[in-house]
Amino acid sequence: MAMHGAHAGGHPAHDEHIDHQGNANLAVWLGLIALTFTTAAFVAANVYLRGWNPSKFDRVTAGLLKELPYWDTLFLIIAGVLLLIAAPLFVKNRWKAFNGVLALATIAFMVVLVIQFRLMIWFTWASPQVATLYAPTAVIEFLLTLLSVILLAVAGWYANFGSKKKINGFFPIAMNVWLYTIISAIVILLVEDVMSIGEFAAWCGQHLT
Repeated sequence: MAMHGAHAGGHPAHDEHIDHQGNANLAVWLGLIALTFTTAAFVAANVYLRGWNPSKFDRVTAGLLKELPYWDTLFLIIAGVLLLIAAPLFVKNRWKAFNGVLALATIAFMVVLVIQFRLMIWFTWASPQVATLYAPTAVIEFLLTLLSVILLAVAGWYANFGSKKKINGFFPIAMNVWLYTIISAIVILLVEDVMSIGEFAAWCGQHLT
């Protein structure tokens, strides 16, 4: 009766069956989906404006800035491969190897962060046309990469705990953000820097009809 009275008095019992990790995964993916729609609006504007007036809204072709997006993509791919190597090590509880691979992935993401910072600053202070086209997505990519580096640091910190409960709950959720960052940056590169307007329109015509 006493226990019943305690529950009835406004102190609900703790539900041990709540899937906290599943809820966290859902929250992360809902946030990433919302970010995808926001980013897609800027990418679509980029494609439209370049097609509308290529002489003013043209992609960057000057010196090192022409190569930086490709270096950025190369290190993103390296980071992605390292994360895919780290995943089975995590599952097998091979913590020493896991920490080593995670450290290498962090270095790769740090290189990407420096490159994206350089691109973001240049785009922001370039001509108004270039800033309109490239700065918004550059800022989004930089912030995503910065978040990824922070999450990698947290994962490395948790992996050194005596108890692995924290890293077991954290790593699968953080992996969503890391992979999203890599894939979205590569897609943006292809649409904004590699594919011409005609190629992009042809691709859409072939795959959307």
